[in-house]
Amino acid sequence: MEHAVFLGIGVLLAMIAASGFRPRFALPAAAATTEIVIKARPKRTTMKATAKEKAVYALDYFFATEPGSKAIILLAICASMTTIGGILFSKASYSEGEELPLPDSLWSAWTFISDPGTHADVPGIRRRLVAVPLTMGGMLFFALLVGLMSDGVSARVDHLQKGASIVIEENHTIVVGWTPKTIPLVKELTVANKTRGLKRSIVILGDKDKEDMDEDLRTALPNAERNGSKIVTRSGVPTETSDLRKCSASMARSIILLSPPGLAPHEADALVLHQALVLAYLSELKADLVVELAELDNVNLLKQILSSLMNSPSKELPSSLKSSPLVSSDPTMLLKAGERIQKMVPVATGDFVMRMLVERALQPQIAAVAGELLHFEGSEFRFCKWPELVGKTFGEILFLFDNAIPCGMRKTRPNSDGGFTLINPPPETVFEEGDRLLVISEDEDSFKPGESRAPQNPRVVPNVEKHSKEVLKVLICGWKHDLKDVLMLLDNSVAKGSEVTILANTHIEDRLKELKSSASFHALKVNHRHGDPLSKKALESLPLENYQKVIVLADQNRNSSHSATMTAMFVRHIQMQRGKKDAVIVAELPTSQDDAIQQVQKTWLNDSVQPEQLQAMVLAHLSEDSDVGAVLDEVISDYGSSLTLRSISTYAQPGEEFDFWELQARAQQLGDLVIAYKCAEDENRWMLNPDHKSKILSWTMTDEVLVLTRPKSTF
Repeated sequence: MEHAVFLGIGVLLAMIAASGFRPRFALPAAAATTEIVIKARPKRTTMKATAKEKAVYALDYFFATEPGSKAIILLAICASMTTIGGILFSKASYSEGEELPLPDSLWSAWTFISDPGTHADVPGIRRRLVAVPLTMGGMLFFALLVGLMSDGVSARVDHLQKGASIVIEENHTIVVGWTPKTIPLVKELTVANKTRGLKRSIVILGDKDKEDMDEDLRTALPNAERNGSKIVTRSGVPTETSDLRKCSASMARSIILLSPPGLAPHEADALVLHQALVLAYLSELKADLVVELAELDNVNLLKQILSSLMNSPSKELPSSLKSSPLVSSDPTMLLKAGERIQKMVPVATGDFVMRMLVERALQPQIAAVAGELLHFEGSEFRFCKWPELVGKTFGEILFLFDNAIPCGMRKTRPNSDGGFTLINPPPETVFEEGDRLLVISEDEDSFKPGESRAPQNPRVVPNVEKHSKEVLKVLICGWKHDLKDVLMLLDNSVAKGSEVTILANTHIEDRLKELKSSASFHALKVNHRHGDPLSKKALESLPLENYQKVIVLADQNRNSSHSATMTAMFVRHIQMQRGKKDAVIVAELPTSQDDAIQQVQKTWLNDSVQPEQLQAMVLAHLSEDSDVGAVLDEVISDYGSSLTLRSISTYAQPGEEFDFWELQARAQQLGDLVIAYKCAEDENRWMLNPDHKSKILSWTMTDEVLVLTRPKSTF
């Protein structure tokens, strides 16, 4: 009976151990190890190896631990052959009646080894018996030597092909990471170099093999399309100091850290933040850092981390963080002549994609202009210094440039909101010493201040049109982790009573949990529907005829190009069947080089946003001038001075004729700054930063104007 009890207890304990469960009473909490008796230890025996085994083992260890082992072995064999052959040749000569000194015998042995034809003239059978084996051994020796040298040269070439050499460049741009947006980013940087007349090199540090990166670049960006820019690739890890030095990070002008694909947003940001902080505290680093983040909340988090490190006493910081970070603890400090502040610019490029989707859905007419502002080919935002403008007001500066449009200033000291950039400031704002002027222009050399073009007596604009927000019904197909930012942007852009319906496969409970952290919506009512946006049945269950705007998001778990196109096709088809033909459908689509696919997409879509291309343009602008980031952040937003569409009726009466300068003066009365217009008389296409600003145009009430609004202005 006792044996059965003990056996049962043993089986029970074995089952518990097999299941991985350890009850609290089984072992003390501190017991991390234990002892288990296997069997009695046998008596230790001595290994007996043969001489051959010992020799092979020693030779194997020598080859494994000595870098030049092959060359050393070959030299040893050659020396042995020469020595032994010389001694034998000396004895053979002596036996045949000729006394040959040992040094001469050694030299003869070497000539037999090095020259296969030397033994042909050797007299005497005994001496020939020594010379022939030496000649054959020499042929084998030199064959092995040539093979060894060939392998060494080949290994060295392969080593160099893999990017082992140090990049000898200065004032270059480093792109850290190989992602789907790397090649579009490099393309934008080459265009930027071309428009600025520069020959800056672009260095890519990726975790992919160098040969594969070079092949992808040759396919997507041939040498003829690189605009004269040198593109260098290196394989490595961004957090390794040796790999950063291999890219000459200390001599770089700017470094762009790309968010890695295939990771959850918080995991990707953790990796990028780690890379950024490692770079920020490299004492020899002089480059500005552009840090791409997946989560918008982490942009402010990075600023807080650096701020807390800067404001902490040095004695409280770890010894590894003694060097100064890239963000100045005193943003108001004045620089000496020639000095330059290093900056770290965190940016959530995905947020720009979402904003552009919303802008193209709400104001589809401005898509072309907004896109041109982000391209380096054509007019773009840029900062420039004009010392001769010091003391002038912004209202005066606005009419001094024929080939550019002044849009604001970059001040040397922060304003009341803590920012340095003023977009469309009040006309009385004075341009001070050290300030930089923000303009829209084609390049840096195409404009300069001239005589004032301000109208003498601009007509006072009567009856200001009230620009009220619309009550809209919006359908969003798909779900993303940062969709709450889209909803907040919509909430600030539409009138009270508007609704947005979200159709996605994501569970409604998970959506509500993520949206719970965001502020409550004031004008927007959010409805959730669970379903597959690719299912026509799920779409037909919705009142699609009631939606004026449809936004289709890319599904990261599918082929986003096909899924977005099919969803848009289903929505358009169902709406047309129900009599709704004027809905605006925009979609998030990957970059495609296939013209047929693009044509199919245009059939169903009013507009689309290519995430990788748009993100690449934003990153390239920040790399060229990090101050442009604050401009893009404000103009493509729902706050501050944003891009807004106006009817010409806001500034003109039917049938009036006047030029761009008169239009600008009238807009200034209302706090607007005109950057583009679309006039029926001027080919009815958008003219951004028009060349002939003094051209008289006849305005009709169908014409439109794109302006930058003044913050907190009322109409």
